[in-house]
Amino acid sequence: MALQTASISLDQFLLDLVIEKHGEPMEEDLKKQMVEELKPKLDQWITLKTMTEIAQSSPTDIELLKKMTDENQPAEEIEKFIQSKIPDMPAFLTKTLLAFRQTYIGT
Repeated sequence: MALQTASISLDQFLLDLVIEKHGEPMEEDLKKQMVEELKPKLDQWITLKTMTEIAQSSPTDIELLKKMTDENQPAEEIEKFIQSKIPDMPAFLTKTLLAFRQTYIGT
């Protein structure tokens, strides 16, 4: 349920970015299409920033994370591992999303 709520929140974040960058009025279908195109970019951005954060704190931890993903460990286990390595996850995610916004909007 937490992942579904996070997904809805990220969808809203992306919709807000699209509107902020391109303005209103905009056709609903076009907004949805633009959000769908941004989703994989945001996923890659978050993944890259997370891996960079973990690698900077410990080369051993990044290797362990890579091994966990290569072995298709359950998402819950990977999430627990990441949260144990990034002490203030809400602040980290906020910083990561703001950086994505800045890159996308260009400000």
